[in-house]
Amino acid sequence: MQDTVCCGCSVVCDDVAAKVTKTGIQSLGLCALGHAYYSSIRSQTRLKKAQMKAKSTSAKTIPFKKAYEEASSILSSSQRPLLIGWSNSPIEVSHLGLKLAKSLKGVYDSTASFEYGQLRQHKLVGGETGTVNLEDIRNLADFIVYWGVNPAESHHRHASRYTVFPTGEKIPEGRESRTVAVLDIRQTESMRLANHQLILEFKNGDEQFLTTLLTEIKGTTGTPPVKVGGIPAIEFLSFAKQIQEANYIAIFYGNGLLHSPHASKTLPLLSKVARVLNKKSRPCVTLPMVAYCNSIGVVTASQTDTKIPYSVDFNRQPPRPYKSVFKGLIANEFDAALIVGWDPLSMLPAPIARALEKIPLITLSTHPSLTTRESTVVIPTAVTGVETTGVVYRMDGSAVPVQPITKPPANIPTEVQVLEQLASWLAVL
Repeated sequence: MQDTVCCGCSVVCDDVAAKVTKTGIQSLGLCALGHAYYSSIRSQTRLKKAQMKAKSTSAKTIPFKKAYEEASSILSSSQRPLLIGWSNSPIEVSHLGLKLAKSLKGVYDSTASFEYGQLRQHKLVGGETGTVNLEDIRNLADFIVYWGVNPAESHHRHASRYTVFPTGEKIPEGRESRTVAVLDIRQTESMRLANHQLILEFKNGDEQFLTTLLTEIKGTTGTPPVKVGGIPAIEFLSFAKQIQEANYIAIFYGNGLLHSPHASKTLPLLSKVARVLNKKSRPCVTLPMVAYCNSIGVVTASQTDTKIPYSVDFNRQPPRPYKSVFKGLIANEFDAALIVGWDPLSMLPAPIARALEKIPLITLSTHPSLTTRESTVVIPTAVTGVETTGVVYRMDGSAVPVQPITKPPANIPTEVQVLEQLASWLAVL
């Protein structure tokens, strides 16, 4: 077996090994998600031919040269192209995408604007890449909070590598040296790990819990109500007492907070809780449980190249932040889209997906999806980290180089090669 780095999620495990055989994948250390990610290279549904389809017709196979020609023609004739995706790709692909967007005077955006945007907006402690290290959390954190995220299903090895079970410099007994809390609106598999299993009210439980916690930490509250955000007072007080006695607190939060209707209230409250704990000499860091292997890397690339973290409008120079891709699609501001390594039609809200469906789509993908089915041009690509080289940034902002363990199927290009070809064709048109 060959040492490898798994790009199956944002934990980006670098302590695994895998071997490609004629019948499948042999692996050591990969979780179920990682094994499925590696096994996808042998999938019977793997995209291996470029495709094109006109409106109301089925897709037909075309040569790669024809695909580049058609895609370049769509982009060159577009007055307002959208280039979106990128978070499943190495950072080198993001840099090329930014250059392409600049040459086309289009809008560049990534899934990070949906995952990471509110984090930066509310300036959460630990929210800037490079300020929180998962190894430090493993070594120091004795109070772990998972809020609005279910890592047992979304990030399988997060708890076993960094937060719950491993021993560390200040955590000599591993699990026995830590207190774990899981807060969500329903019972989840991750609650099996927790000392505090807290099921919050759906409507505004997060906000009530954080508001009361903040006043409790500040010492400005009296007797709490019978329930706090749906949590019995005795359970709330136990949580509040233990978090204030902890030596190092790490709060991981997911879509339950990021995409909540109340995010504009709950995220600032979470930020205040972390700041107050830090002022009381109780180190507290926060990290978003972003989904994709390079969700943080696309922000890094965009900041490096444009000083704008996401949603970059190249229509004027210097580039400026674009208001909202969601609003732009609803307003029919885009007349073409290049989608790289993402399936937005199956993930975006229906009105936005329908708006995206109306324009010519050029999709770079490894496997069929709802987006490839509706795309004008589909170009198959190699699988990140299994068949390609590059650098990805795990959820804490640490740069992790990846190397291929096998070659892609015959004639399948990498995303870098596709974007270089498109740039070359656009220069000719």
